[in-house]
Amino acid sequence: MRRVPLALGIAVLICVMAAGSAQAGPLRVRSDPNDSTSNLDIRKVITRLSATTMYLRLSSWDRFRTLDMQETWQFALDTIGGHRFDRWVNIYPTARGIKCDVGKGPHGFTEVGRRPGTRPDRRSAACHLPRGWFGHIHRAVRFKAFVAYYSSPSAADDAPDHGLYRWI
Repeated sequence: MRRVPLALGIAVLICVMAAGSAQAGPLRVRSDPNDSTSNLDIRKVITRLSATTMYLRLSSWDRFRTLDMQETWQFALDTIGGHRFDRWVNIYPTARGIKCDVGKGPHGFTEVGRRPGTRPDRRSAACHLPRGWFGHIHRAVRFKAFVAYYSSPSAADDAPDHGLYRWI
């Protein structure tokens, strides 16, 4: 008699775990070559889209301190499929840590919102952003990540190097 409740409990646990992972969507990891002089040269682009949150994370080839960041990491997203970027995410240092800004429009000048970012490790910065800030967005969004250089053109880096990623 004890086997039936145990088996039922295991089946319910498996269903709950499967439903939870399906809601969050897969964690997508993309690699980029070591091809820039910037200490923020993009190594990995990590994304996840859930029902409530968009997770964006960039990792560099080198360790960096927040206050030593000379450049800004950015994401440009085509959320509506119009072959133009309509949302922009900036990841930049402040005296209190990493900040994440979301802007809209062709150049991202209209601010949608701002949140503190996180440092998952010494080579990464991440943003946990409300999905509502991106309008009607779907997983098939096209995007790119890049280093916005201000001091040296040799510090520029795009991920991917050519074209765009698809699927957040």
